[in-house]
Amino acid sequence: MSDLEHVRVEELELYALGALREDEAAELKAHVAACGECAMKLAEAHGSAALLGFAVKQEPPAGTIKAELMARIRAKEHAYAWALHANGAELKGAKAGPANEEKISWRKPVLVAIAVALALVSLGLSWQNRKLSAELAKERQSAGTLLEDHKQIEKLVNILVAPDTLAVKLTGMGEGASGSGAVKYNRRLGIMVYTAQLPALPAGKNYQMWLVPAKGEAISEGVLRPDVRAWGNLWTAAIPAGTEAKEFWVTIESAGGVSQPTGPKVLEGTN
Repeated sequence: MSDLEHVRVEELELYALGALREDEAAELKAHVAACGECAMKLAEAHGSAALLGFAVKQEPPAGTIKAELMARIRAKEHAYAWALHANGAELKGAKAGPANEEKISWRKPVLVAIAVALALVSLGLSWQNRKLSAELAKERQSAGTLLEDHKQIEKLVNILVAPDTLAVKLTGMGEGASGSGAVKYNRRLGIMVYTAQLPALPAGKNYQMWLVPAKGEAISEGVLRPDVRAWGNLWTAAIPAGTEAKEFWVTIESAGGVSQPTGPKVLEGTN
């Protein structure tokens, strides 16, 4: 794959599923960092991978999955610790012997040449040290990003496999008659995940998700736009822990959202 080529969709999907070899994944990641089109396709691939939870019957993960994940993270941390230790190792030079009291004039040019050579070596080592420090800083940042992604995926997996997670189908109506969606929410965990397929809206308008509790006013669960997605076309939102949901709505509201629904409903689902 050259810099001028786009990554094949199949490779992006394998990357999203974590099925590429480490060298292939590194090459793909470097390309995506400089290619907006491939970055967008990769985001859609991540969304498609996450949506597999809606498409298949949920099964509890293996009892060893958490231990295996933590073992991989610890192995990564050990690798970084070793690299940091190597970077901080001091160069040990031999001590100079006692100076010769005889001062011979022909030695002066030699000593100057040695001093210049040592200065050049010192500059080279200093440059290599700065380069290695920058690379290590970049790797630490990448590790932090991977850890944050891991936490988000762990939250998503938790709600999808929890036995007390409830699923609600969203049906299109009105201006969104051709649309559809689905919600999975867990009152114990205080989180919901939802997906929606809806047509584009004119400028100044957004869709807004609402949780309608058994008692009280509707609770906004975020503004969504079909052209701006997290995890493809999958959104997550926090809900007040213990909230009993009666219905879920999606309405058309002004850009930025409102505190209570005022626009027409386009999706509706009853728990």
